[in-house]
Amino acid sequence: MIGDLPLTIDYRDSHSLDLDQLALLFNAVGWQKRTTDRERLARLVRGSLWIVSAWDGDRLVGFARAISDGAFNAYISTVAARLSVPDYQRRGIGREIVRRLIEDHDGIQFVLHANANAYPFYLHLELGFEPFENVLARRRKF
Repeated sequence: MIGDLPLTIDYRDSHSLDLDQLALLFNAVGWQKRTTDRERLARLVRGSLWIVSAWDGDRLVGFARAISDGAFNAYISTVAARLSVPDYQRRGIGREIVRRLIEDHDGIQFVLHANANAYPFYLHLELGFEPFENVLARRRKF
């Protein structure tokens, strides 16, 4: 509830995003480095095959994207939910945006990168993710 009103989240499967709202969400989760270059932020959206966003009215409260060939493999990256606001906590927003992202793509292997704090969250989503030990990564240089 927000005040006396029930919380209604609208989930959208669309690349049509307000970059200002995306920047606000990323800043709220501590990703300020991702919002300083507006064109790079726009490329993040354009370069994603699938995007799911969660909205509370006109406020973006969740975002996830997958980069994929659309046939065999996909990489889930940049999952963000505005969980610092108590009204959005434990409402299943993070789980639902990831569920919608992988929905109807059973022929695709999804790889999800998570930091140490978020890793346990993904293991408990009951969406079929499991540890995959032979994944290698070349880290960003900036």
